[in-house]
Amino acid sequence: MSLCRHSDNNHIFDITPVENLFIHEFMLKAPGDFVKVYLFGLMQCYNQDCSENTIQAFSDALGLETSVVENAFRYWERQGVLSVSEDEDGQLSVVYHNLKDLVYNKGLNSEKTLYKYRDFNQSLQQIFDKRLLSPQEYLRIYDWIEVLNLPKEVILMMVRFCVSRKNSKVSINYLDKVAEGWAREGINTLQKAEEYIRAQESCYKNTQAVLKYLGIHRIPSQAELDMCKKWQDQWGFSLDSILAAARETTKVQSPTFAYLDKILSSLYEKGIISAKDIKRHLESSSDKADKIKEIYRQLGYKNTSPAPEHIQMYNAWTEECKLEHGVILLACKQCIRKKMTSFESLDNMLRQWARNGLLTEESIKAWLSRKKYIENEIRAVLERAGEVRDVTLADRKLYKQWTEEWNMSFELILLAAEYALTARDKMPFINKILSSWHQNNITTIKEAKADRMAHLQKLPEAAGQNQTLKKQLDFTKFPQHVYSDEELEQLFENIDEL
Repeated sequence: MSLCRHSDNNHIFDITPVENLFIHEFMLKAPGDFVKVYLFGLMQCYNQDCSENTIQAFSDALGLETSVVENAFRYWERQGVLSVSEDEDGQLSVVYHNLKDLVYNKGLNSEKTLYKYRDFNQSLQQIFDKRLLSPQEYLRIYDWIEVLNLPKEVILMMVRFCVSRKNSKVSINYLDKVAEGWAREGINTLQKAEEYIRAQESCYKNTQAVLKYLGIHRIPSQAELDMCKKWQDQWGFSLDSILAAARETTKVQSPTFAYLDKILSSLYEKGIISAKDIKRHLESSSDKADKIKEIYRQLGYKNTSPAPEHIQMYNAWTEECKLEHGVILLACKQCIRKKMTSFESLDNMLRQWARNGLLTEESIKAWLSRKKYIENEIRAVLERAGEVRDVTLADRKLYKQWTEEWNMSFELILLAAEYALTARDKMPFINKILSSWHQNNITTIKEAKADRMAHLQKLPEAAGQNQTLKKQLDFTKFPQHVYSDEELEQLFENIDEL
């Protein structure tokens, strides 16, 4: 037993010295998980009594697979900062080297590893042409073989593809990310690599075409390539479809891929994929936008572009309610008259018109003409009863009941009005007479006159009294009249009194 030692939990509160040489020369280029393994192992070196000094303990403490821990140690061995040995039972033993001693006294020697991949190195150097790769760059590339498990021929194809895109000055950091992506996506055979490159070449050309269409003259960014790949592979848009949708970006001053992505996302959600359907949809949307702007002008709005909620309302009016655009404009005029210029008021009015079958300009004109004709009939009834005044809403409701509910003819109503000549309240008196006739199923002039005579004979004052009626003009025929738009316009004031 040693005379002196640290307490059992000293390693938790102690410090682990990390050389700045490691940070500057090694850590910045290394994968994050590998740095975690190195630092955790370095702590074990300074605290030999730790119970976490095994591969499995590393795995549990760092939340990494044991294979990742082993790969990390192999990586650092290739970097020359430690040595790894393996006993007969397959147990690893790791020795950390002093970095100052290595760099300044012994030197870091990667010749052994470089010689191992001599033929591979020659093929790599041919791809980079005049740019000479450094030993450290070669070591990074070897990680793709030993850590990412990518075959050498796949790596050569990947590097050749990237150099063709970005020239021989492409950074090792960029290539490192591409290699990680290929490993993650399982591109680990020549066939898979060739299929991926063909797809990427098509995507690259299409992305360039879209950029050119948007007036952007540069090579595509990775984010733009990823977007274009999504549009093609996931959403099913062809290049023609994408360019057809890109025409919509002309509405903004500086079109971007992000803006185009929103347009395509909206089209995808609606199931509009082909170039033909996209053109038809956008033309319809443009026409619709112009019509909504016309509504804005009618209502006195200053909006320059339609709001989404107003587009939704317009779709409901034209698609659900089947209203013509001209009818919507007529409703705008009515809203102005009533001083209710909100879209909600317009929506309520149009839905009421739709419920009453007023879907077209012709149906509204026909309704107004009929309304004018009925107004004349009511006015004639009032005149026959000896009353000259404007027709009221109460008059219209009574007349509607007589003609539509009781099926009274105009001639019969005129006769009742004649009998109301001496009454003080004309319309209620007419209603009383017609109600009696309705209950007694009297539907002709002859039956009505007979009923009237029978009623008068029952009255005490009827004896010897000469009942004379006022001589009337012939109101029994009211020919249809074709009214002008100006005349019909005057009737709009009460169009909602249906």
